[in-house]
Amino acid sequence: METEAHAADPISNRKTTNNGFAKIIAFVALIAIAFLTWQWLSQSGSVSIERTTAKVTRGDLTILVLEGGNLRALESLELKSQVETRDGAKILSIVDEGYEVTAKDVEEKKVLIKLDPTEIKERIEAHDIEYENAQGAMTEADEARAIQSTESEKEIKVARQAVRFALLDFEKYLGEGISVKVLSQRNLPDDEDPLAAYEAKYRERLTAGLQKDEEATGEEIQTANRDVIIERGNWERVDFAKYLEEDNLGDGEAQQEWRKRQDALLVATSESAVELENVLGSERLAKREFIAKATLDKQRVALKKAQLAELSAQTSLSLFRRYEFPKNAEEFLTKYEDALHALDREKTEALAKLSQAEAKFRNMEQLFKLAEKRRTDLATQLESCNIIATEPGLVVYGSSERNPYFGGNEAKIEEGASVRFKQTMITIPDMRRMGVKVSIQESQIKKVKVGQKARIVADAEPDKTLTGVVKKVALLPDSNRWYENPNQKVYPTEVDVDGTHDWLKPGMSVKLEIITDELKDVIKIPLQCVMVDRAETVVYAKRDGKPFRQVVETGGFNDEFIEIASGVKEGEVVFLSKPFVENETNKRTTPAKKTEAAETTAAK
Repeated sequence: METEAHAADPISNRKTTNNGFAKIIAFVALIAIAFLTWQWLSQSGSVSIERTTAKVTRGDLTILVLEGGNLRALESLELKSQVETRDGAKILSIVDEGYEVTAKDVEEKKVLIKLDPTEIKERIEAHDIEYENAQGAMTEADEARAIQSTESEKEIKVARQAVRFALLDFEKYLGEGISVKVLSQRNLPDDEDPLAAYEAKYRERLTAGLQKDEEATGEEIQTANRDVIIERGNWERVDFAKYLEEDNLGDGEAQQEWRKRQDALLVATSESAVELENVLGSERLAKREFIAKATLDKQRVALKKAQLAELSAQTSLSLFRRYEFPKNAEEFLTKYEDALHALDREKTEALAKLSQAEAKFRNMEQLFKLAEKRRTDLATQLESCNIIATEPGLVVYGSSERNPYFGGNEAKIEEGASVRFKQTMITIPDMRRMGVKVSIQESQIKKVKVGQKARIVADAEPDKTLTGVVKKVALLPDSNRWYENPNQKVYPTEVDVDGTHDWLKPGMSVKLEIITDELKDVIKIPLQCVMVDRAETVVYAKRDGKPFRQVVETGGFNDEFIEIASGVKEGEVVFLSKPFVENETNKRTTPAKKTEAAETTAAK
């Protein structure tokens, strides 16, 4: 009915339409006036719009380096394959990933992984023959060494006895006094004690030779023993005759022989004198014809015999002094020296034989030890086919990573897969001690030092803030990241989480704030207030109700605030972005660039 009323009153309808149109015209006019006014004020340089502002404050400023990273256990038990096979050990069974190993599992020695032992058992059976052969060869070499030692000792004993007999024969012939003088002149041992010392030098050499690590030939040992052979002096000929002339012989066989021949000469001389007296007496009696001529001739023959006997005794004594005595003494001395040489030679040969026997034994012993070690290794590998629980914790499978030896990616850890020697199959992290590993940008790494405090917030628990400390900062950039992006250099940094937190799990994403510095009682403003304008660091302060371009000196900063060392005072108001300033330019200015610090923070 109302519609019908309007339709019936066309004059009233026109009035309503005209009023709406008038309102639209007035609104458009108002916008136009405002636009013209803004243009005029902009061109004249006066402020028309006031931007958002902030107040200059004083307080503490914490300087931070912000990065994202992942949690990891500081210590983990890695269960690796200890089985060496040609194509890898096959996994027969393995516990599920995420299985919680309990203290009861550790006590009962629960098997976490079982590897196929077939190839290891076959190698153990084949190695048993090699082990037994090596053991038999070592035993044989040990027995041969013992036999050689006994034979060498026997031969040395015979040679030592020959030396003593030769020394006794020499002393027996010359007498103790003269023999000591002669042996001293020739630098030879003259009784039991020096002879024992002479042999002791060879025993020392023998012991030293047997203690050598490497086998030595007989020629090498003989050469090495030359320095312990007793010097024989200058080997000048001994004048034994002078001992007879000086009547200085000892009570020996030579002295007895010398006296015997002297006595024979004395008897012959006496008999010759008696016969001579008899002949002279008989000649006087024969002149008086008291005796027959035949009796005189008989006595003259007896005198001739006596004279010949005296001459023979004189010759025998002279020959003994000039020839027989020196010859016999030299022979006894030579026999003694030869016996000493034979003893030297016997000891050297014994040392060479013993060294060779010892070297052979050591070789066999080394081969046996290698075979024994190999046998132990195989037994250990067989035992390692069953990997049991040793510590409680959460089971995490080893990740499939690139094999540096054979190329390509390693097989996924699962039943039926083959694992290489030393490949990690299971990791059980110790979640009582956790840490964060992050990569710090090259522009920020110089701020980060070992020992600095850190705040950690896990993405899964944003309302919980943890604390930590920087434990390690790399000296060189991460080479793996260099291959991905050569222009980006990052430094691996490790932070330890303080305390123990049951809800933390390895691999959780976290945000890390490293506190590099804490400034006390400094002037600070929001980071976006600082700008770079015409190569100067400036802020726009509100003074006398208008923006004022002020050059400032900045200090440390974080992602929110920056320190102002000079330029503005506490309590002043500054603009968060660049406004339009009187007398700065006749044209509309563009927003200034942020400071380098602000750009660095924004880049992060």
